[in-house]
Amino acid sequence: MSVEAETRYDALELQVIDQEGYEYIRAREGVSIDEELVHFLRRTHAYELGWVKVEGAKYIRYERIASVAIKRGLDDGSRQAAPDSDQGQAT
Repeated sequence: MSVEAETRYDALELQVIDQEGYEYIRAREGVSIDEELVHFLRRTHAYELGWVKVEGAKYIRYERIASVAIKRGLDDGSRQAAPDSDQGQAT
């Protein structure tokens, strides 16, 4: 019997105005989630434009983002944060 290992990842969790649920941005390869948050907040690198690409083929406008938080240990199936998730939010 073989058990597949769950692939966990860290992401920015975005709460969007007038939208149920959250959108997620995974850290780019070679970039820590903390560095990704800095780029997001400073609007540098991939975040220079008025639109932000989230998981999937979806884009949202910057001004529609109500809050952003780092979520650690997410998996593709549940989108639930692992117990070691950061609880602080930057707005």
